[in-house]
Amino acid sequence: MRWIIVFRGRWLAVVGLVTLTVYPGSLRASTMVTDSQPAPACWVLLYTGGSIGRRFPPKDLVDLFATVDTSDQPTGWLCEGTIVLDLEATSGRYYYPWPDKTLAKGQDWNAYLDSLFAPHGRLQSLDSAVAMIAAKAGQPRGGFRVVLMIPYSRPGADTVWVGRTSFVLTDPEGRRRAVEAYIDEVAQRFAAARFQHLTFVGYYWLNEEIRSVDSVLVKQTADAVHRRRFQFFWIPYYTAPGGPSWRAYGFDHAWLQPNYFFHPEVPVVRLDTAVSRARAWNLGIELEFNPKMFDQWQFADRLEPYLTVLEGAPDLRARSVAIYEGVGALIRLARSRDPWHRALYSRLVAVLRQSGTGASDLK
Repeated sequence: MRWIIVFRGRWLAVVGLVTLTVYPGSLRASTMVTDSQPAPACWVLLYTGGSIGRRFPPKDLVDLFATVDTSDQPTGWLCEGTIVLDLEATSGRYYYPWPDKTLAKGQDWNAYLDSLFAPHGRLQSLDSAVAMIAAKAGQPRGGFRVVLMIPYSRPGADTVWVGRTSFVLTDPEGRRRAVEAYIDEVAQRFAAARFQHLTFVGYYWLNEEIRSVDSVLVKQTADAVHRRRFQFFWIPYYTAPGGPSWRAYGFDHAWLQPNYFFHPEVPVVRLDTAVSRARAWNLGIELEFNPKMFDQWQFADRLEPYLTVLEGAPDLRARSVAIYEGVGALIRLARSRDPWHRALYSRLVAVLRQSGTGASDLK
């Protein structure tokens, strides 16, 4: 097919094919979330395990998920859930369709999981951080929730290895089996790791749009995820095909990217329009910022309008909020001694603490 390069979401991406099929597997009941357990008020996107994210020591993760005082000590929970993902493999190949870049292969999928589940790996650091916060603030309601991404695969790509099995991606069945093997590998590794403070709840659909060629396969994926008693997550970009129909595709939780922060030429009215779309489509809202707010004047005041919008939208605050903070901007904001940044952080905390009272409505 013809590939069209477009600006979308948080990065420059390529519009193309995505197909994914998931089938049931087994997982220890202790890692599951039942419907009676409250959903987190907010979810932080944690970029780690590849080349775009980084290896966060536990103390950094404390500042990402806890509220902290001016002495950088945790005082309570800020967010009780995370979506773990990355875009670029350490090989330089990509988990997400990217202009003029090679897609990740099966060995990249395996290497990504190795980085997460290895002793003293990325998820072990997260488990330690959650323990540190819980020592001060108590255990989060229902456990600290973890969602892991599903890498993108394209028809006709090379043969890939997942675990110890090879899969040919030239036909839909090969792609289905490859993704099924990856999902099984995730579930098995999470169960075997026996983290003390992490609860695995589902999978994140990494591609931010759903076109007609993908619609049946996304629905099949959702059905399979639900048969496994997992949940299915998605964050479409502002104009993403499929965004209004997220429920029909079977997602349990979905948030809309306003895509305001990243583009100084975009006026603040974009946020008002994003709120209208989120309400019309019954989506949550993603709160967006990155380290540019500290270093480039064009971005210094672009987080504040998100907070203003959420302060004036109690219905959206009643849903959960997803947070994209680049790689470490929230940590930097939490530690800042600058009065303006400290006030902004306090305001962010206040907004998020008012969120999530009706998060289960996103199902």
